[in-house]
Amino acid sequence: MLIYPLTAMASQYAEDAANTNTAETTPFEAVNYYIARHFNAYSVAVTGFLSPEAQLPAKVEIAIPAGSEIIWFSEMSGSDFIGNDPEFTEPFNVRTEAGLDIYTVVLEQYPAVQIEYHINDDPNQRISEGVYSVAMEYTPFADTPFVRLMTNLPAGSIVEDPDVAFMGEDANGYFVFMRLYENVSALHPVQGEITYRPPAGTGMIAEGGNLLGGLGVAIGATVAVIVIASAFIYFTHRRKT
Repeated sequence: MLIYPLTAMASQYAEDAANTNTAETTPFEAVNYYIARHFNAYSVAVTGFLSPEAQLPAKVEIAIPAGSEIIWFSEMSGSDFIGNDPEFTEPFNVRTEAGLDIYTVVLEQYPAVQIEYHINDDPNQRISEGVYSVAMEYTPFADTPFVRLMTNLPAGSIVEDPDVAFMGEDANGYFVFMRLYENVSALHPVQGEITYRPPAGTGMIAEGGNLLGGLGVAIGATVAVIVIASAFIYFTHRRKT
């Protein structure tokens, strides 16, 4: 008696897979690359936003460095609790090209997708006494109108570079800063850094697997939610003005 339901489910799965493979890919209007600091490690959340005119469901492709270990992968509602967002689970539709793992998914409920992964290297370096720099790099797989390199810094950090914008505070009270790049070509690496002065006693260089000052934050995807929600409004406003 279970043969028909199972056959029907398999048929539906095959049909959905075929539709995903044949549907035209919808490009992102903007991509955020967000380095989140944890107590003894770092992660990166990459978020792709569709344009306001895009129709759902939409097939999208989002790229991260090949071999990256995924922490979280979902559509993004912009709410303050990521656990309610539609999560993508294994087996993933992924291929590797040009040193990138390219994940293909269909957005059905929200016009944004986020994938978060671990990074092993400390992106910070000490420039001089009391001065630090966060190095960031992202390579979009397709032409992208807007790319933002972002990170969260200890509350009270000072950034003097006029090309670095203060985006506000994240859910844990850390300051969020970003660099904006426009009209980025496919497979063109976007590289940037944010130099800052943290409050005394909160240096950000990792030593022995721990961050000096013992700073800690929640999972990067959760930390970035409020910023991501405001980012979509920011990008669409720029495109319409």
